[in-house]
Amino acid sequence: MELTYECSRCESNQRVDHVEAQADLTCVTCGAGRPVAAGSIVDGGLHACAYCSTGELYAQKDFPQGLGLAIVFVGFGISSVFWYYDMYMWTYGILLASALLDLALYYLVPDVIICYRCLGQHRGPGANPAGQFRFFDLAVGERYRQERLRVEEVRARNTSR
Repeated sequence: MELTYECSRCESNQRVDHVEAQADLTCVTCGAGRPVAAGSIVDGGLHACAYCSTGELYAQKDFPQGLGLAIVFVGFGISSVFWYYDMYMWTYGILLASALLDLALYYLVPDVIICYRCLGQHRGPGANPAGQFRFFDLAVGERYRQERLRVEEVRARNTSR
């Protein structure tokens, strides 16, 4: 399983392959290290974030949102041209084709498991054993977003002194 996280000291993005085989996570940029969270990976399956040990994680499609929106807008734009020229079968055909492309991508693209607290991303086999992690929950996400904002505010106050 692969882990992508942001170093808490230098804020650089780090990627660790086979995190289940690692004892600690060391930042390549600044050298800061921290142990892999105990109990986060059991029997090759993820049960909590390997970086911060938070048990609240969510699943998301590992696909760039911008590309998904581009597919929708291009399909809409092309179908609009055909609609303008009264070619209704082509219009509906293009809209159907873009919907089928979206559906195929939904089933073909794997999930990435993301930690609500540190936003660490877990990919690969064992990241979502038995589908235990569900899609994003706005209430939980907002709670952790507020927590991140409070932490940043405290850090800003401490550095200004």
